Amino acid sequence: MSVPGVIIDASNVAATRKRPWPFSRVVDVREAWLRDHPGTDAVAVLDASVRPVLDDQHLVEQAERAHWLEVHQGDADDRILALAEQFDAAIVSSDNFRYARREHSWLQGNGSRVWSVRRMRGQIMFSPRQLGVASDEEIERDRQRKLTKAGLLRKDAEVRFRCTSAPGGCLRGGEVLLPRQVNKDGARWYCLSCGYEAVELIAEPPLPDGPDGGPVQVTVQHGYTVRRTITVPADGLTLGRASHSRPGVTDVTQGLGRDEADEISRTHLRIFLDDDGKPLVEHVPEQHLNVSFLNPELDFVGRPQSGRLATALPYALEDGDELHLGPGTVRLRIRCGGEL
Repeated sequence: MSVPGVIIDASNVAATRKRPWPFSRVVDVREAWLRDHPGTDAVAVLDASVRPVLDDQHLVEQAERAHWLEVHQGDADDRILALAEQFDAAIVSSDNFRYARREHSWLQGNGSRVWSVRRMRGQIMFSPRQLGVASDEEIERDRQRKLTKAGLLRKDAEVRFRCTSAPGGCLRGGEVLLPRQVNKDGARWYCLSCGYEAVELIAEPPLPDGPDGGPVQVTVQHGYTVRRTITVPADGLTLGRASHSRPGVTDVTQGLGRDEADEISRTHLRIFLDDDGKPLVEHVPEQHLNVSFLNPELDFVGRPQSGRLATALPYALEDGDELHLGPGTVRLRIRCGGEL
């Protein structure tokens, strides 16, 4: 493997709402990245459990022969992060990797290493992710979710064994054994209760989910108070300080005082969908007027301190992202499919 400038989350990039998933999407994304970043290399990591649901199997084989695709038997997310850290490489994925923020602290608040992919009118574009800073509670919650989904419930849960004794031959015959219930002799493990060989259990990662087919929804909050939830229509959504003269603008200021409402521009944000129905956002007004932030760090009174959006530049939005408008009183939570 040559030194890569980017690690592509192949399972994430290939996933569509219908199966089989086209591996050609991974090929196209890699080629687009190399065009945008000449002189660099790009490798991809694929969950082994995903390979059977891909079409274009000849492309998968070609990628393996060319040594830019690694089909990984374990947790592909962990492998992607390990390679990114080893080579100081970027990552193309819609994942926020919140579960791994303790082991990979460089993810916390990062706005330049993880990139989303969007397709607009057939053209591939890359958008840097503003990951935000996850709390210890959020990290632990996502870590437990990931372990639970994989069938692993404890820190040492990846180390498990099964006694190979026939039923009735051992009190623990056929049961799952903890490390303290086995003994190692050379390269083999044995059940402490009966002496029969114990085999290590390898938890196969579950097949990653494809994109949810539900609508993109925006929940409007004033502080932590929910005001309304809006579905993003096919032709997009413009949000700001509405009036009768601006019927095409969805108001996000109703209930605010005048000074707070003035921090929101008449036309402040535009949220729209790409070819795959995935959301993007653009900050509309000039930045010397009013501002917007994506997944910002907050100061001690809750004002955003990072993640400021440039004007007229599209940013990809992912499930769970949060936008702060003006000084942060107005907040928008993004939900991609399903119930809020």
